[in-house]
Amino acid sequence: MRDENEIIAELNEFSSHSDFLTILLYLVGENLNCSTDQLATRNFRALLNENEITFLFGLWLKNRHKKVYSKDSFKVRAGKIHKLMDDYHLTFLKHFPKPGETENFHLEFRTNPASVRETVFYGPSGAYDYQFVNFLETKYSRDKNWLIANKNYNLGDAKNLYISLKSIINFKLNVKDFGDDFISLYSFNFNNYIFKKNPNFTKILDSLSFGENEILNQDFNGIGDLNQFKIKPVIKTDTSYIIPLPYSLAEAIYDSPFYWMIDDKKYRNKAQKNRGDIAEQIVAELLSKKIDSNLIHSEVEVKEVKATTVTDIDVCVVKDGKMLIFQVKSKRLSQLSKNGDIETFEKDFKLAVKDAYDQATLPYELILSNKCYFQYKESGERIELPKINEIYCACVVLDSYASITAHTRLFFQEEKVTPITMSIFDLEIIMEYSDNFDSLFDYFKKRTQNSKYFIADSELGFFGGYLRTKLQRRPNSDLVAFDADFAQRFDLDYYKPLMEKYEMNFPESIKNIGRNDYCFCGSGIKFKKCCG
Repeated sequence: MRDENEIIAELNEFSSHSDFLTILLYLVGENLNCSTDQLATRNFRALLNENEITFLFGLWLKNRHKKVYSKDSFKVRAGKIHKLMDDYHLTFLKHFPKPGETENFHLEFRTNPASVRETVFYGPSGAYDYQFVNFLETKYSRDKNWLIANKNYNLGDAKNLYISLKSIINFKLNVKDFGDDFISLYSFNFNNYIFKKNPNFTKILDSLSFGENEILNQDFNGIGDLNQFKIKPVIKTDTSYIIPLPYSLAEAIYDSPFYWMIDDKKYRNKAQKNRGDIAEQIVAELLSKKIDSNLIHSEVEVKEVKATTVTDIDVCVVKDGKMLIFQVKSKRLSQLSKNGDIETFEKDFKLAVKDAYDQATLPYELILSNKCYFQYKESGERIELPKINEIYCACVVLDSYASITAHTRLFFQEEKVTPITMSIFDLEIIMEYSDNFDSLFDYFKKRTQNSKYFIADSELGFFGGYLRTKLQRRPNSDLVAFDADFAQRFDLDYYKPLMEKYEMNFPESIKNIGRNDYCFCGSGIKFKKCCG
């Protein structure tokens, strides 16, 4: 097995080549681009994932000014780089404790910095790009005035910007042949009809871009380090914006406003409160898509006697003596956790999951024995609920936390139940496939009762298994693992219609383009001589 530092040194050397951007864009095409019909059948184990490609962009950002010349074909070097990234992943295996060789395998695994970095970096994707777009306006609905006043950042424009750019890239992939000119494929010249029609688009892109002469990522050396390319995934040249990873742009559009707001000391507390409140609102709204809103209750206090509040329930649903509890947190993994700082990792997980689960399960006994009552936290109004006979719960986080399922299994290995943990993006998909309260409750019940029998890398892996098997146990088996294929089905079944929903209206937005306008595709050529 090769040495980790040796591999990074080679990758640093490759990323200093003058044409490394071309190599990166070639790797994007080979590993991330495909037709929608291939989404559910691609062998992702043989491909570099989004995080790996982003990591390579981070190294390029660090070394791009060196401009070392190479005689080798860029495709040959691309193959070598792919092999180096595969070897780099394997270097983490030597740090992992071996199952069966230690009594405390899971404890040793989650207290091992390399193990933590690996689960975060190589975990499944935490959301689809259009889900970021879908939740953007709701997430910051209480902060939109600050964003406009301080950053000139209009949420509706940011949403439409992404839809336009992603639609154009898909159009170019399907219609135009760029040969080996990969830079033109992902470039949007400043002389562009969509920028002329929507001047705010360039202001948003400027807030998420870096210039050709900026010095960035000088301390970037490993997968746990802060990568400035994730914060600013847009390359700005003298004439164009280059957007090689649309997914990273969608994520930056979704995440960046919060970091801007907490940098404002006067607004920080309000931004954090809004973040927590809106997370609960989003969960309640997702549930109401398939469940009568009269059955959904938010910000509920569980009281044993008038003066004593046992706990607060963020969102709950009650029907026919059955209750589902959703504890919602806005905490996410910090950069220190991603880099394997165990003390910070344990603290972040506690705030994101452990505290939420403890809060949700604390009143179970009182509720089931009918020794408490419920009231709305804000108004104090008492809630009349029927006798509860069954309760199940889930911990939900506001942002993408791709490794939340794997981390939950590590922290709750010795407990009787491993909690259901998910993001709002997971919950959105689960609600899309749930018919009503009864089907959602059935999933939560079987998922909880079999939490030690079935294993998956993501909540969508479990849910995909439920849709196929209803989580029925298999004869003569003590443990069943759902591989990534069970979650991959949503790439086609869910994502393709979602993408079509947003992109089908793009032609309408450019219907008034004139023959002498600069083409919408970003070529910098007039429409009549380009896509016209």
